[in-house]
Amino acid sequence: MNRENQQLKRFLQTLLLCLTFSISAGHASVEQSLVLGVDRAEVYGPQLKNKRVGLMVNQSSINKDGRHTIDKLLSEQAQYHFTVTTLFSVEHGLRGNADAGLGDKDHIDRQSGLPIVSLYGRDADGRSRAHPTAQQLENVDIVIYDLQDVGVRFYTYTVSLHHMLESLQKYHKQLMVFDRPNPLGKYVYGPILEEENISGIGIHPVPMVHGLTSGEFARMIVKEGWLTHFDDTSWKAFGVKDYQLPAEDLKVISMVNYRHDLSYSLPVRPSPNLRSALAIQLYPSLGFFEATSINSGRGSDYPFEQLGFPGKQFFVNTCYHVDISQQKIGWPQAGKEVCGERFSVEAGQRAPTVRYFVDWWFKFKAAGYHRMVTPQQEAHYLDYQDNTFLIRPLWLAKVSGSRQLAAIILEADKQNLSVDETVSLLESKWQPGIDSYMQLRDKYRLYP
Repeated sequence: MNRENQQLKRFLQTLLLCLTFSISAGHASVEQSLVLGVDRAEVYGPQLKNKRVGLMVNQSSINKDGRHTIDKLLSEQAQYHFTVTTLFSVEHGLRGNADAGLGDKDHIDRQSGLPIVSLYGRDADGRSRAHPTAQQLENVDIVIYDLQDVGVRFYTYTVSLHHMLESLQKYHKQLMVFDRPNPLGKYVYGPILEEENISGIGIHPVPMVHGLTSGEFARMIVKEGWLTHFDDTSWKAFGVKDYQLPAEDLKVISMVNYRHDLSYSLPVRPSPNLRSALAIQLYPSLGFFEATSINSGRGSDYPFEQLGFPGKQFFVNTCYHVDISQQKIGWPQAGKEVCGERFSVEAGQRAPTVRYFVDWWFKFKAAGYHRMVTPQQEAHYLDYQDNTFLIRPLWLAKVSGSRQLAAIILEADKQNLSVDETVSLLESKWQPGIDSYMQLRDKYRLYP
C-alpha cells in the first residue's frame, strides 16, 4: 500500500510539473508573440517620410531585442526618409538614473550626438521646462513618445505626455505614440481625480489606477478635449476647440497580440525606484504612504517592497536603513533605521488596495500616535515625522485624487469600524466614479 501511495504521489507530482510547465509556456508564447509599437517599422516608417523627428524616450525605450529606440530610429532614417533631430527627456533623465523629482539638464547625448531637451524641473531662468518652447520644437515636425508607463495616475510620464501635447498643439506639430504594455493593465482602482487636486502628479479626471496603455491614454486626452492650455490649475480649457490637438495629429502605433490581462514582465526598470515586478504591483498601494511618516522603501535596496518606521513597535519581519540622501528630496526618516514589513512575491498579481494604508492608520492609533496634521502644519511636515502618521494631507489628496480619503477614515474611526469595514467604505465611495469611468475607458480601448 505504501508503494502504491508513493507511486501515486510521484504521478501527481509529475502531472503538476507538466501542467505548470504548460501554463508557463503558454504565457511565454503569448509574450513572445507580442509585437511592440517600436517594432512595427512597416507601419510607422511610411508615416515619417520627409519629417523631422523628435524622440521622447528614456532607458525603458527598447525593442524586443533590447535595442534602444534612438539607435533603431537612427538606423531607419535612410530607408524611410526621415531625420531624427532632437531628444526629449522626462523625470529621471534620458538614461533613467536620476531620482524622483530630478531630471536631465539640457545637453548633448554622448551616444548619438543629438541634443537633449529636458522636460523636467526648471531652467536657469526659473522657467518650468514642462512645455517645450517654439525654439526647442523648431527643428521638429513630429514627436514620438516611447516611454514605459506603469498605469498609475501619479506616475509622471502621462503628465509629461499632456504637456508635450499642449506644446505640439500650439506650434502645429504632431505626436506619434509607440505603444507599450501596461503592467497593471487589467486593474482600475481608486478615486477619480477632482479638479481641486490637479498637480504635477495628476491632471486628468481618471482613477488612481487607470487601466490604459499610453496609446489609449493619449487617445482619451485628445478626443475628450482634456488639454488645459498651459494651465495646470483648472479644467477651464476642457473641450475648447482652439486649445485642443486635432485628432488627425495624433498617431498611435498599436501593439499586436496584446490584451490588458497579459502577464508582462518589464525588461528594464521604468524608473530608479521600481526595480522589480513586485514593486510595480505594489506601487499604487504603497504610493498612499508618500503622504505619511512611513518609509516606503525609498533609500533602501527594496523601494516599494517594504514599509518601515523608527523603532520596533511595528516590526513584522524587517528592519532596514534609509539612506541619508533621501533628506535632500524631502522624504521622511532619512538616515534612520526603520522597522516594519517587507512584502514577498505571491501567486498571481497583487491587486491595488488602500488596505495597507488603513491598516497602518489603525496601528498608529492603537500605539497612541497622532493620526494627522492640519493642512497648515503640512508646510513643515518633517517636523512631525516621528509622532504623526499622515503628515502631508494635501499631498495625499494629490496622490489619491480626493480630499475625502482622510475624512472618511476619521468618520470610520468614530463609528468604530474595523480595518476591513473601513476599506469597504472607502471603495464604496469610489465605485460610482469608477463605473462612469469604465464606460469612458471602453471608448478608447485598443485591446481586449
